Amino acid sequence: MFELIQPTPQNLIAVKAVGKIEDADYKTVLALAVDRMVAEQGKARLVFEIGYEFDGFTAHAALDDAVLGIEHWRDFEKIALVTDHSWIAGAVRMFAPYMPAQVKLFGLHQRDDALAWASN
Repeated sequence: MFELIQPTPQNLIAVKAVGKIEDADYKTVLALAVDRMVAEQGKARLVFEIGYEFDGFTAHAALDDAVLGIEHWRDFEKIALVTDHSWIAGAVRMFAPYMPAQVKLFGLHQRDDALAWASN
């Protein structure tokens, strides 16, 4: 599931991945929040935390993640990924140069820094 990280500034979506992420998690939390922010503000800023409570994505959720990224390819202004998982950080480092958004990695102990960076 996605847990909303609170409090956050109005210009920021902040979520934490906990357990196994499923299709409904994207549809009822993340996609709705991104759609709403883009409609209201024109761009979205995202802090996405993937900690040790994360237990993977279902295949459908992985597809939802790809679809969300494609549908909103130019709608993200900043994306902060907060994780200590080296395989996730490695994937982000590989794809970040090709993304139109500013993308920055933070360790789990740097969540407050990620929130500050993404909101400014």
